[in-house]
Amino acid sequence: MQLFKKTSDETAIFPLAIPSIASPGAILAVVLLVDSSRSSVSTKIATAGVVVLILIINFILMRLSHKIQNTIGNSGAIVISKVMGLILASMAANNILMGIKEFFKL
Repeated sequence: MQLFKKTSDETAIFPLAIPSIASPGAILAVVLLVDSSRSSVSTKIATAGVVVLILIINFILMRLSHKIQNTIGNSGAIVISKVMGLILASMAANNILMGIKEFFKL
């Protein structure tokens, strides 16, 4: 027995990529780089240019994601996902250790 009929107009958008594009660290970096008391106009323009460039690269990669998925296949996507998870975990561990080191003045 089917309770719900699936239709194409019920497609949901899951914001999975949003945290990787605009993470708290990225937002903090932009805020610090464009702080009006510390940075010049050229630094602000360069920061805005880099942000726009990163958004364009993300847009292109998301538009090509279907072709990339077809090229690397499911096993390639799984391998890339696991490797990126390992890199993310190592960066998190490094940040925790650096925070402990700084807190205890080691």
